[in-house]
Amino acid sequence: MSRRARLLAILMVSGASLVAVAPGTAFAASDPSPATPPVATQAQDAEGAPADSAKSGELADIVVTANRSGAESLQKVAMAVSVVNVDQITKSGQGNLSDLAKFTPSLSITEGAPGYQKFNMRGLSTGGYASSDTSDRSLVAVYLDDTPISVQGQTPDLKVYDLERVEILRGPQGTLYGAGSMAGTVRFVTAKPDLNRMFGTAEAGVSTTEHGAASYNFRGMVNLPVVSDQLAVRANFYVGRDGGYIDNIGTYNKQNANSNRTYQGRVAIRWTPTPDLTFDASMTYERSIANGLSTGLSGLAPYTVSTNGPEGTDDRFRLYTLGADYDVGFANLVVTGAYTDRAIGFDAEPGPQIGYFFQDYSGGTLPISSTTYPLFKAPTKYDQSVTNKIPAELYQIDQKLKDYMGEIRLVSKDGGAVKWTVGAFYEKQKRHLRQDIPTPGFDTLSYMNYFYGPFNTPNGKYDSKLVDGAFQSNDIFSGLQDIDEHQIAAYADGTWHVTDKLDLTAGLRYFNFKEKYYLFEAGVYGVVNHVPLTTNATLKSDGVNPRGNISYKINDNVMIYGEVAKGFRYGGGNQPVPLGTQGVAGQCTQNLAAYGYSAAPLTFGPDKLWNYTIGEKAKLAGGRITLNASAYYIDWSDVQTRLRLDCSYFFTDNKGKITSKGVELETMIKASPEITLVGSGSYNSSKAKGDIPTVGAFDGDRTPYFPAWTGSASIFYDRDVGPGQLHLQASYQYQSEQYTTFNNFATKIVNGVLTKNGPNSSYAVIPESNNVSASIAYDIGNIELGVFGNNLTNGVKITNVARATYYQVYQAGDRVTYARPRTIGFRAKVKF
Repeated sequence: MSRRARLLAILMVSGASLVAVAPGTAFAASDPSPATPPVATQAQDAEGAPADSAKSGELADIVVTANRSGAESLQKVAMAVSVVNVDQITKSGQGNLSDLAKFTPSLSITEGAPGYQKFNMRGLSTGGYASSDTSDRSLVAVYLDDTPISVQGQTPDLKVYDLERVEILRGPQGTLYGAGSMAGTVRFVTAKPDLNRMFGTAEAGVSTTEHGAASYNFRGMVNLPVVSDQLAVRANFYVGRDGGYIDNIGTYNKQNANSNRTYQGRVAIRWTPTPDLTFDASMTYERSIANGLSTGLSGLAPYTVSTNGPEGTDDRFRLYTLGADYDVGFANLVVTGAYTDRAIGFDAEPGPQIGYFFQDYSGGTLPISSTTYPLFKAPTKYDQSVTNKIPAELYQIDQKLKDYMGEIRLVSKDGGAVKWTVGAFYEKQKRHLRQDIPTPGFDTLSYMNYFYGPFNTPNGKYDSKLVDGAFQSNDIFSGLQDIDEHQIAAYADGTWHVTDKLDLTAGLRYFNFKEKYYLFEAGVYGVVNHVPLTTNATLKSDGVNPRGNISYKINDNVMIYGEVAKGFRYGGGNQPVPLGTQGVAGQCTQNLAAYGYSAAPLTFGPDKLWNYTIGEKAKLAGGRITLNASAYYIDWSDVQTRLRLDCSYFFTDNKGKITSKGVELETMIKASPEITLVGSGSYNSSKAKGDIPTVGAFDGDRTPYFPAWTGSASIFYDRDVGPGQLHLQASYQYQSEQYTTFNNFATKIVNGVLTKNGPNSSYAVIPESNNVSASIAYDIGNIELGVFGNNLTNGVKITNVARATYYQVYQAGDRVTYARPRTIGFRAKVKF
C-alpha cells in the first residue's frame, strides 16, 4: 500500500481531521456567555460553536441553509456539504480565504497574493489563470449570503469573521446557484442582528513569522437593538497587517516586501415591522493593499525575489444589499437585491521577460552604455548584475467592476407532502479592464531605433505612443477590455416526501445570457505593422439545467442518497490573434494552421458537465459518531481550454472532454466529554478523455492544479480548569503533489494527430504539503486568551510554480509562490 493510501486509510479509520468539516462541531463549545447571541441552529452560539456539547455525551447538531429552502440539519441534507466552524478558525489564528481549503475535502485554492486566487473543486481544472483574461469564468461560485461575489482568480479576500458559518457545497449547484457553480459553491453566511439584546466582542492578535516581519490585527463586533423586537443594528470591523516574508534583492531592494494591510467593515440592519415581515439591509467594505507578491525565485535563497520595480495588489470591494422575507401563509416570499462596486489593481515586474530588447546584437561594434542601446552584452548564464540593468517592466492591470443583482423566490412551508422553491434571477455586470506596461527608457534604450526606422515621428525616432498607439511614450503594451453582460433565469426545485423514509427531488433552471465584448491592444506587443488590434464580439446562450435526487432514510440516524445534476458556465469573447505573412503575425498564422485554424475564433461557447453522486450520512453510537461519505463521477464536455501559441498569443475554444471520479469522507468521534476527533479525506482521479490538442493533453493525462489525495486530522480537548475553560486543538493537513500542466511534453500537430515534441518548458511539480497547527485558548468569564501556531514544521512551502522559459538567462530560476512560513501568535478577546 502506498504512503498516500496508508494516510487516507488511517484518517478514515481513526476519524481524526480538521476543525469544521463535520456536522455539528461538538468540540467548539467555547462561548457559553449569556451575552452571546443565538444563531439559526439549535445548539450553536454566535460564533458557530455548539453551546453545551463540550460536556455532553453526543455530538451537537448543526443547521444549514444550503438548499435555500429554510434551515435543515446538515445530517438530513441529501448532498455533499461541509461546514467550516468560524470559532475554531479564529482560535487557530487563521481566517484567510485560502484557509478554507484546509477544512474540507475536494477543494483546492491556489493563491498568489491577497485577493488573487483560483478555486478548484473535484479535479475540474485545465490550468492556471491569466490575470488579464476577463473571459476565464469561475467553476466555483462564492456567495456572501445570497449574493454572488466570485471573479475567476480574484475573489475578494473577506476575512472569516462574524459569520454563522461557511458552507461548502461540492458538485454542481446550477439549479439554485447558477452558471458559476459548475463545480461547487462556497457560501459565507453572516450573523444577523439580534432584535433583543446588546452585546459585542473586541479582539486583538499579534504574531511573528519565521523569515519575516511581525503581524497584528484588531477586530470588533457590536449588536445594538434600536426598537425591541423590531429594529436592530449589527456592525463589525477588521484592521490587520500581515508582515512580509519575501526579500527583494533587485534594484527595488526591499526586505519583507510582501506585507499586506487589510481594512474591512460591515453594517447590517434588521427591521421586523410585523411578525410576518422582515427587512434586511447591509453594507460590506473591504480594502486590501499588498506591497508585494508572495513569490520568490527558485535560483535564489528561499523566500527571495529579484525585481527592479514594485509589485503588489490593491483591492477595494463595496457591496450593498437589501432584502425582505414575507410570510404569505402557504409560503415565504424572499426578495433580494444587491449592488457591487469593486476596483482591483495588480502590479508585477517581470523584467527578465524583456531583457532581449536591450542586449547587444551588433556583434560587438557598439559600446555598452547606460544611456543608449545596448545596455549589456548577451549573457550566457544568469548574472544578477546584468538583470539589475534591465529597465523595470511595470506590468499593471486595473479593473473596475459594477454588478447589479436581483432575485425573487417563493419557498413553501414545511409539513406538506411536497416542499418546493420557485424563483427568478437577474444580473447585469459591467467590467472594465485597463492593462498597461510602462517601461521607463524603453523608446531610447531598446533596439527599436537600431534595427528599425526611421519612423513617422517629428525626429524620426521610435516613440511607443506615436508609432504603436500606446497610452504613453515608453510603453510596451496598452490594452482595454470592456464587458457588458446580463442574464436572466427562472428556476424551480421541489422535494416529494413519498413516505417517511423516501424523498424524491427534482430541479430545473432556465437561463438566458448575453454579452458584448470589446478589446483594444497597442504598443509593440499589441500591434501588427504598427496597427493596434481590436475586437468587437457579441454572444448569446440559453438553455435548461436540471438535477434529480433520491434519498432514503434507513432509520432516524442513517440516510443514503443519489444525485444526478448538470453543471454549466457561460462562454465569452477572445483576445485577437494577428494574421499575416511576416514577423509575429506570420508565426501566429503558421501556429494556427498547425492546429487546424485559419483564424482564432471570435468567441467561445458554454461548456457543461454531468455529475453523478452517491452518498450516505450516518450518526452512530448513540450520537457520538458521525460518518458522511460520497462518491462521484463527472463527465465534462466542450471544455473551455486555452490554446497558447508559440507567437505568445492565446485564445479559448471549446475542445475536448474530461472525466473526474473520486471519493470523499468526513467523520467525527466524541471520544469522551472532553475529547473530540474529526477527520476528512478525499481521492480524485481527473483525466483527459481523449486527446485535447489545445492544452497538449493526451488521453488519460491527469488534470493540473489539483491534488489526487487530501487528508486531515484534528484533536480537540475542552474541559473546566480553575475558574475558566481550557480549549486545546492540534491539526494536520495533507495535500499530495500537483502539476502545472497536463504532462511534461511539448506537443505539435502532425497529420492531424497530437504528437510529442520534446520537453514541456511550462511543466512543473508543486510539491506535497504537510501542515501542522496547534492552539490553546483559555476562557475566564468574558475574557479569552490564546496562543496559536501555524505551519509549525514548515511542511507547506511552495504552492505554485511558474517556469521561466525563453528569458531564463535573465531570471534566477522559476517564479515560485511561497506559503507563509512558521507563524506563532497570541490573541486576546473580550466579550461584553
